Formats: sequence, structure tokens, C-alpha cells
Amino acid sequence: MSDANSVPKFLVFEGIDGSGTTTQRGRVAERLRARGHRVHETREPSDGPIGALTRGLLAVVPGAPRTVDPAGLALLFAADRLEHLAREIEPALARGDLVICDRYVVSSWVYQSLDCDPVWVRTLNERARWPDLSFVFDLAAELALARVAARREATGEAIERFDVPETQRRLARGYAAALAEGLPGVVRIDASASIDAVTEAIVARCVASGL
Repeated sequence: MSDANSVPKFLVFEGIDGSGTTTQRGRVAERLRARGHRVHETREPSDGPIGALTRGLLAVVPGAPRTVDPAGLALLFAADRLEHLAREIEPALARGDLVICDRYVVSSWVYQSLDCDPVWVRTLNERARWPDLSFVFDLAAELALARVAARREATGEAIERFDVPETQRRLARGYAAALAEGLPGVVRIDASASIDAVTEAIVARCVASGL
């Protein structure tokens, strides 16, 4: 068991749409609560005012013009992140809660760097607190796209501007590149495994880290 100061409290799930980050956030939170932890679940874009604006701008409305360019989106994501930290994440951590966030800094690096200078994107996010553990869900774009299509057919959710096959392939390569950097606390998860197997892999790493 790790000492109290090294036990991770801020966990992040990163990956392309369809990789399972949202599903696993709920499943892992349930398992960690069963181990006696208070768990606060959240996501980005956040549910705050900047996050709501950002999420709305991501939706593709047939026939409607885009009202924000890639640089504007990158700025909105970075602003939402700092507001999210101040409003929700840092207070939860201060209460002693364990925080699980669906997408965070690495997602901005990957998504916003599609159309913006990667160095600039990283600079925008330098002030964001680095997570204790970041689980990057590694999944082939084709499988992720199939999952998204099935989900959209079942739920009727809106198409987002990044839901394009070649874009998803570029995003998958971006996450793979981030994994190759050897960043602190970043863990690869094989998202092609079964839902139960993915949950077990994440929980096992959490337990090994002291949770």
C-alpha cells in the first residue's frame, strides 16, 4: 500500500469517441466506491457555462454554418478546463473525494492539435493541474467508429464535428503518440478488450497504486 501522500486522487480517462471512457467512468467509480472511497464523477467539456457553450459548438447542425474556428475551440477548451478545476475538481479533491474525469488535458493536445499548432495548444493548458493517473484508451479508429454509429442509432445523439473517419484515425494516432512520450502517470488501456476486462485492468492499476 502506498503512503497517503502518494495515493492517486485525480484520475482521468482519455481516448477517442467510442473507446469507452464514459462507460468506464461509471463502472470504475462504482467499484472504487465499493472499496470505501467517495468518488466524484465529472467530464470535459464540463457542465459549467463555458463547457456548455463548447459542447454546443461541437454539434453539427445540417445547413448551419460553423460559428467558431479551431483556434477558438482550443481557447474555449482551455478556459473551460481552468474554470472546471476551480469550480468543481479542486473543491472535490479538497474535500477528500477521489475525482474521475472523462477527458482532460491530453484530449486537448490530441483534438485541438489537429488544426492548431501543437506547441501553442500545450502552452494554453500549462496551468491545468496534471492528473495523478491518466488512463489512455487505445482503440483502432474503425472499431470506435462502429461503436459510435451503433450508439447514435440507439440514442439519436447529435453528430459532432470530429466524427469523421479520417479525423478519428488521426486522433487515434495522436493518442498513441502521447502514450509514447512516457508522461508521468499515463497508463495504456487496451480498449478493444471486453467491457469487464477493461474495468478490471483499470481497477487493478488503481488498487496497485494504493486505492
